[in-house]
Parts: sequence; C-alpha cells; structure tokens
Amino acid sequence: MLRIIVFKRRTLFISLVLLAAIALGIFLLMAMTGSDETFSETMEYAYKKISFDQAKVLMEKNPDLIIFDVRSEKDYEEGHLPNALLISQSELQKTMEYYEKDNIYMLYGSSNRKTEKVADTMASNGFQRVYMLNDDYENWPHEVE
Repeated sequence: MLRIIVFKRRTLFISLVLLAAIALGIFLLMAMTGSDETFSETMEYAYKKISFDQAKVLMEKNPDLIIFDVRSEKDYEEGHLPNALLISQSELQKTMEYYEKDNIYMLYGSSNRKTEKVADTMASNGFQRVYMLNDDYENWPHEVE
C-alpha cells in the first residue's frame, strides 16, 4: 500500500516558520557565545585575542604577567609596553623550556600574523594562558616605556 502524504498549505507554512525559528535561534546562540580563542594545530591548547583595554586590565591585575614584544629590536627601542621583553619566534623556541607553562603570557607585535605565529608556537607547546593583542602595537592608547 502506497500512501501519499498531503500537506495543507497552512501546515507547510507553520513547519517552515518553526524550522526557520530554530535555525535562527541556533545561529544567535552561536554568535552570542562566540569566542576569540584560536586553537593551536594540536587543538589541545588555545590562545586568546584581547583588546587594548582588556590587556591594560590584565597588566594591572597580574603583577607576574610576562609580556613578549615580537617586533624588531629597533622598534622595541623606540618604545614598548611596560616590562615587555623583546623576543623573536626563533629565540622563544630555543628558550621555551625555561619558561613555566602555568604563567600568564601576553604577546604583541607590529603585525597580527607574526604575533599569531608566536602565540600558536606557545599554545602548541602546552602554554595554557597565552593572550595576544587584537591590534598592532602602533595603536596602543596607553603608556609606553
């Protein structure tokens, strides 16, 4: 026996409206719980991108915060964030074993791409509390050394 299901227009319309409402709800839920965390290639650890104001609060609330400047030496000498250490990605890879993985680290540079590489290197090597500025150093609105 073959049954043919006949939908009335009203039933079809209600079904489509409910489906659209569910899809919209899922989309809004995903957007509201969005995160700036970027996972490393291993997907085990992540680093978080933060704004200038979030970075300022992080610096004020965490006296043991380690700040890495991944720009050139010349740029560093022209000005840098208070207590920032100049480090390149290659230098970090050589000295990474000397840094504690449980510390809080904040990274910044002159380009997000370069800073992201360093953040990804740290996250991939088990550093769990790594933050990077969401914008270039040149736009930093707070005090510098």
